Amino acid sequence: MKKRNNALFRLRKDPHIRPLVEQDSKSLQRLLPEIPLWVKNPDYDRVDWLNKFLEHMWPYLDKAICKTAKNIAKPIIAEQIPKYKIESVEFEALTLGSLPPTFHGMKVYVTDEKELIMEPALKWAGNPNVTVAVKAYGLKATVQVVDLQVFASPRITLKPLVPSIPCFANIFVSLMEKPHVDFVLKLLGADLMSIPGAYIFVQVDTTEDSEKSANSEKSAEVSYEDDNDVNTD
Repeated sequence: MKKRNNALFRLRKDPHIRPLVEQDSKSLQRLLPEIPLWVKNPDYDRVDWLNKFLEHMWPYLDKAICKTAKNIAKPIIAEQIPKYKIESVEFEALTLGSLPPTFHGMKVYVTDEKELIMEPALKWAGNPNVTVAVKAYGLKATVQVVDLQVFASPRITLKPLVPSIPCFANIFVSLMEKPHVDFVLKLLGADLMSIPGAYIFVQVDTTEDSEKSANSEKSAEVSYEDDNDVNTD
């Protein structure tokens, strides 16, 4: 009797594996979003080396990115809080978590211009913890962002290419399509996204901001030593 129960338990737990050719159209449609782009599209290259690099570097990148974010946010917060009669805004916790983003493929364009264009397919189902404490009128409230999911396909353009480190003058980043952004927002420990209508409101607001970003190109300038290197003719 015990052996029979163990056999039944294994039958319930073991997954039923079928080749893709035996799957029906609905099953294939459910699987397609999870298949890396380098499998579905020959224009995308496999970048396992980059994911392995991120995996090993992520603990250090996490600290460096969070430190930079704090340094950027502090003067902005200090400038804004007097307008709203807020006593202080402080980060109680700021970490991107232990799970790095992964690249499911990368497309590289070859042009006649002095530029390099890349389109990585980025997916990040992370476990960050961003907790902000706000003090006003003698009261304290904490807002926390956790369980972040971001799926995006940015276009990264390095131009012009120059013969000195880092070998490009500017970085231009734009979104090729509307990204998927999902997260859990907590206030005083309560999940705000569980409130009826709140999840839809946040998603709509995030979607509108994402669409605006997708239609505009952001650039970051990288300095190099010799200005004459820009002219490489």
